Amino acid sequence: MKYLLPQGCSVRIVLAGLLASAVLPSGFGQLLSIGTQKQLLVDDVLIERLEHAQRRLNPAAKVEVNPVIARDRPWEGSDTRVSWVIFDERLGKFRMRYGTGDFQPVIASEKTADEGSPKGTYDATFANGRACEAFSNDGIHWEKPNLGFVEFNGSKANNILSPESAAIEYFIQDLHDPDPAKRYKGFIRRGSVREPNMQFDLYTSADGYHWVAYADNPVIDLGAHVGRWGPTLFMGWDPIRKVYAAHLEYSLHMDGRTRLQRGYENTRKRCQARVESPDMIHWGEPELIVSPDGKDAPDTEFYALPVSIYEGYYVGMLWNFSTTNTLFHPEFIFSRDGVHYRRDYRIPFIQRGDTGDFDSVCVYANAPLVHNGQVYIYYTGVNWRSPEQLKTLGAKARAGVGLAIVPLDGFVSVDSGRTEPGVLTTRPFGFSGTALYLNLKRAQREWGAGNPELRVELLDSRFEPIPGYTLAEADVVTDTNPEQRISWQGRTDLSKLAGRPVALRVQFKNIKLYSFQFR
Repeated sequence: MKYLLPQGCSVRIVLAGLLASAVLPSGFGQLLSIGTQKQLLVDDVLIERLEHAQRRLNPAAKVEVNPVIARDRPWEGSDTRVSWVIFDERLGKFRMRYGTGDFQPVIASEKTADEGSPKGTYDATFANGRACEAFSNDGIHWEKPNLGFVEFNGSKANNILSPESAAIEYFIQDLHDPDPAKRYKGFIRRGSVREPNMQFDLYTSADGYHWVAYADNPVIDLGAHVGRWGPTLFMGWDPIRKVYAAHLEYSLHMDGRTRLQRGYENTRKRCQARVESPDMIHWGEPELIVSPDGKDAPDTEFYALPVSIYEGYYVGMLWNFSTTNTLFHPEFIFSRDGVHYRRDYRIPFIQRGDTGDFDSVCVYANAPLVHNGQVYIYYTGVNWRSPEQLKTLGAKARAGVGLAIVPLDGFVSVDSGRTEPGVLTTRPFGFSGTALYLNLKRAQREWGAGNPELRVELLDSRFEPIPGYTLAEADVVTDTNPEQRISWQGRTDLSKLAGRPVALRVQFKNIKLYSFQFR
């Protein structure tokens, strides 16, 4: 059976109910309740006041052994790009699929302007393209195993995936589905965003190698519509909204007829949309969620939006495409409901490399992945974007798979100065649990800097200190700790305050504060 994107499954329909349970400012007379949910400090929803302190984006730091995947096998080409990385629960290790092949310059005049740059792992312009797999115990050092699927130069001792697996362009590990035979799900797209009748077929697998087609494919059929469903990233199960979701390019840069049909006569820019499904079979209509605005440079477009659920937030790596300058970088954006995203920090979250580096021009980031107390962000780095650049570079054209890392909860911090204490005061809220934990990092002591110090005071709904939990009674914290249990004269039990209106007043110096949580 074919499903033509029914109007009945709209993102907006469920928004009203979601806002009632989200951690958002309460109306008059209502107490904001956070329960035991960890609270990141990415926005001011819970912040009443900052004094001598400021929220700051912490760009991800690249690992030393970058790129972590590069061409070093005879069957690999100069164009090596990551498709997906998961921590495979079945195998107990990291698992990566990457595409590799040879750069093939195509002059823009020979194709449409947007098809002039070879960019997709399995594009027709991606010469000698192969899909390969790698494994890792720590996510940094990777092994390219002998899978035994495909013969190369008379031997199957290589990590090349079978044509069957290579055809699965979109892949998720679905831990929500109880059926182990459907642990992995993938899609094959047929057709082009520039032509009518583009379709998606659904496949399932128990091991990620052997795939079974859904009996009623295609599950997505765009029919006569053109340019409404562009390049897609399937997020998988969304535990907050309790649906499957995908983010896709709203191809508003298409021909004039498409824009007129959709009411976007004044834009020719790539934007990002979200679409949902209860079962990965019946898909709703995409709805615009992120588009360039007046604060962006005139040549800004948004190419893709990989998203992860992180501690109750939607955390995205928005691909910021500077079209005039032909540059790509990921921008950190976030949402509490999956629809309304905030772009408070408009700088690259992963910096492009220097001239000559493999990632000097483009950084295409994957969704954040949490492992071993850190946040891993894999990305494809390329030292060219336009076909003209590629022709100029010739044999110096490079691409590889990079990795950048941020500390747990460390996307954004509230930073104090090194000598004068900063103060963060929250709005009143209710909580559950018996103790308060902070994730913090001490700054380096420089000449003239004071010792790192942090104290926490608990306040009532009138912002008056609660006896027994004042700054004078607070025990001093001086060191980095992702799970610092806060105490007052050795006491940590807060059970008698649970459910009552309380606020935090954090006084700190020479420290970065990432998050807090009651549990």
